[in-house]
Formats: sequence, structure tokens, C-alpha cells
Amino acid sequence: MDKREECPMTLQQLQYYVAICKHQSLTMAASELSVSQPGLSTSIRNLETECGFSLFDHRPNSIVLTDQGRAFLREAEHLLRSYGQLWKNTDLIAQRKAILRVGVAPMGASLIFPRLRKGFYASCPDIIFEITEDSTEMLYQKMDAGDLDFAITVSIAPPSVNYCSVVLGHSRLLFCVHRDQPLSHKRVETLDQVGETPLIMLSGRNSQTKYLKRLFQAANYTPNVIQYTSQVFTILQHIRENAAAGFLSEDIAEREETLVGFALREVDEASITVIWRKDVQTFPAMDAFIGYVRNRKKWA
Repeated sequence: MDKREECPMTLQQLQYYVAICKHQSLTMAASELSVSQPGLSTSIRNLETECGFSLFDHRPNSIVLTDQGRAFLREAEHLLRSYGQLWKNTDLIAQRKAILRVGVAPMGASLIFPRLRKGFYASCPDIIFEITEDSTEMLYQKMDAGDLDFAITVSIAPPSVNYCSVVLGHSRLLFCVHRDQPLSHKRVETLDQVGETPLIMLSGRNSQTKYLKRLFQAANYTPNVIQYTSQVFTILQHIRENAAAGFLSEDIAEREETLVGFALREVDEASITVIWRKDVQTFPAMDAFIGYVRNRKKWA
């Protein structure tokens, strides 16, 4: 019999391990967990035996994760988050509520999603959305990993044949400046006209930023990026203060009186799309949502 079957790892061991990694101290972890330090050490040694590899380089007076230990930490944290979410969702299940895990790309989908959510909840009040916001690229990864039932993406490229989809609308990224910025009085049509204007952009891992960087490269233009951020609001606020320019979806730009937005020739219109995997076994709540988005004639 496999040793892992004889002594399977427990949630408690994973909680102990994550606490040690967080504090990088057995003493502090033991204090947080209200357990003895020797008991904590024994639990981690047993966990290493069950895993079949060392989680820590055992050095005097220091705790250093091995490469395998760092990889194991990511998986342990993911499992504990899922376990915590399961307990949270148990209350909803007890109330006969169904849960849909929906990922939303924050820029571009922001105009359509609140209306979609409100309308769907009005027709199906017993189905609750569990929302994850992330870039389109990351939403695909999370859906493929089984962490999401649906993703509302913003992309120029259509989904692959592995996915079913419904297009909700379209959105274009606009180059946006404050109305008092000198460029606001010009006809800005191409990337190179942006010149040395300071830019705030979303973080480099964001699919929108990757797309824009490809366009910059193709245009032989190096933008003057003064900051990367994970928040659309940060971009918007810098433009409001006339401290920098940035790229915002047209649904955001058109609601801001202080901004002037330009549709650049190089930037294509993107589709706002609900996607889900073809190979998943749907359940009634998924079927209800699919039917709802398919039966609406117009979203944008």
C-alpha cells in the first residue's frame, strides 16, 4: 500500500505549513495556531514524509523553503482557499441557493455586466454569482483549471473551438487625456502622435497591456510609461488630475466629462463575450445562465 494511503495529509497539516511559511518562524506560527512548537515540528516532519520530499532546508535558527516547498505552498494555499469557500457556500446551499463562479474582465465588461447581473438575478433569484475579476488571459486559465464556470472576456481574437460563446457587445480601447491637456485639442489618430506623453498602464501581465505593447513595437514607438498598475481606477484618476494619459474602454471614457478619448487606427474593436468550456457537464444553474444570455437580443 502507498504510504500516502496509510497516512494521508490533513487540512490541519496544510494550515500548519502555510502558517509557518507566512511567519517564517516556528515559534510565531505555534503562537498563532495555539499549538506547541514540538507538536508543530512533528506535524511538518510527517507532512514531508507523506509528500516524499523536503519542504524546508533545515538550518539552525532559520526556515528556508525548498523549490518543491514553494510549489507545494501555492497548491496548499489554493486548496485552503477552496475549502474556505466551500464552507462559505454551504450556507447558500442550505438555503437552496445555486452558485455560479463567474470571471469578469474589469475593463470593457464594466458597462454590460452590472445590467446582466441585475437582470439575471431578477429572473433567477435563487442563483448567486461568485465573482472573480482578472484579465482575459487569466480568466481563460482559471476556467480551464475548473475554477470558473463562465468568463466574461474582452478580446479581439474569438474563442477557440474548445469553448462555447455568446457575444454581448463590443468595446474599443481609447487613448484618453484630460480636456486641458494640449493633445485634447488635436486630432490624434495614431500611436506615434502620443509622443512623450506620460502614460499609466495596467500591469505587464494584463492581456490589454500585452496587446498594446505589440502595437507599440509594430509602430516602432516607445511609449513613456511612468507607472504600471493593477487598478483601472488609478489610470482614470491620473487622467482626471491631468497627471498622465492612459487607455480606457470607451464605456468608461464616455461617462467622464473631464476626459477626451481618441480611437486610434491601430487599436481594433474587441468583443465582450461570455464563454464556457464545451467539454464541461453543465448543471441547471449553468443552463439557466446560458439560456438567459442567449435569449437577450441586445446588451450594448
